[in-house]
Amino acid sequence: MVTIKDVARLAGVSPSTASRALHDNSMISQATKERVRQAMEELHYSPNYSAQNLVKRQSNMVGIVLPVRESQESLGNNPFFMQMIQGISGVCTDKDQMVSLATGRTEEELLTNIKNLIRSGNIEKFIFLYSKADDPILKYIKGQEVTCVVVGESYDKDPSKIRFVDNDNVGASQDATSFLIDKGYTKIVYAYTDMDELVQASRYMGYSSIMQAQHFSTKTLSLSRVDDRLNRQELEAFLAKYAETEAFVACDDIMAIRLQRLFKNLGISSRRYAIISFNNSMVAELASPSLTSVEVFPYQLGRNAAEVLLNGEEAADRLLIPHKIIERDSTPKLADG
Repeated sequence: MVTIKDVARLAGVSPSTASRALHDNSMISQATKERVRQAMEELHYSPNYSAQNLVKRQSNMVGIVLPVRESQESLGNNPFFMQMIQGISGVCTDKDQMVSLATGRTEEELLTNIKNLIRSGNIEKFIFLYSKADDPILKYIKGQEVTCVVVGESYDKDPSKIRFVDNDNVGASQDATSFLIDKGYTKIVYAYTDMDELVQASRYMGYSSIMQAQHFSTKTLSLSRVDDRLNRQELEAFLAKYAETEAFVACDDIMAIRLQRLFKNLGISSRRYAIISFNNSMVAELASPSLTSVEVFPYQLGRNAAEVLLNGEEAADRLLIPHKIIERDSTPKLADG
């Protein structure tokens, strides 16, 4: 295995000089730094970050905290999170940072894993890929000597400890609901899984504000992420009670796909109800019919979260990423009569 001593020998400098050059020490000339970097490339040398972290008591590791539900389901089933992680990883790679995923089947398990990361890995930087009311994980992080960026809205803003990168989820949902109304739909339902997740609550607020402004009644449908048998019963009962339903604002693409699958199981045409969703992930385009979805640019969300974390850029309240409705087949104009 190539060591820093091998690099130093090829560059014609001492190992300590090579090490300082590697860390861009201002005492080392630019010409020497170039020789060391050239030697590193020729030898395909990769720094042993773990050893350096132990010596310096610093870390080049960024912890990415996933919501508990992504551990109960398969992470690969939700392209939204994968795209955010790709955006984060791109920035981290450019800045010689590595990423470590923190997951858990329960909040208790996730908290234990984060504590272990902080203690054993000496991780000092975290990015949360979710925002949840009264989150014990975020509460614990705020009490540690770490920096943190949250992708999502905050219920407890503390700029000294945590910064936020988000979409305008209220505005995005207002636009989505108005889009359906412009197509002729008035009996519109908001479908969700967990209002404790602030993104879902914000999207409900946007839906509700537009419906109320138009003097249309608001209705919600709550479905499980994991129990499709229960979901079938819930949806069947809901549609029997509210037979006038015309369209759904789904909290995300996965919810929209779940609705389409349930319609099929109930023998209902997939085109019986209009659906608009959020995230514009790959599954939206592959759905049948293809889903109209609000593009929220998750890759950019991830990149901006990493840049805010690593560059120390200030986001006085929160940094907002724009959104855009991508129209597809699931929202045809409502036929008259």
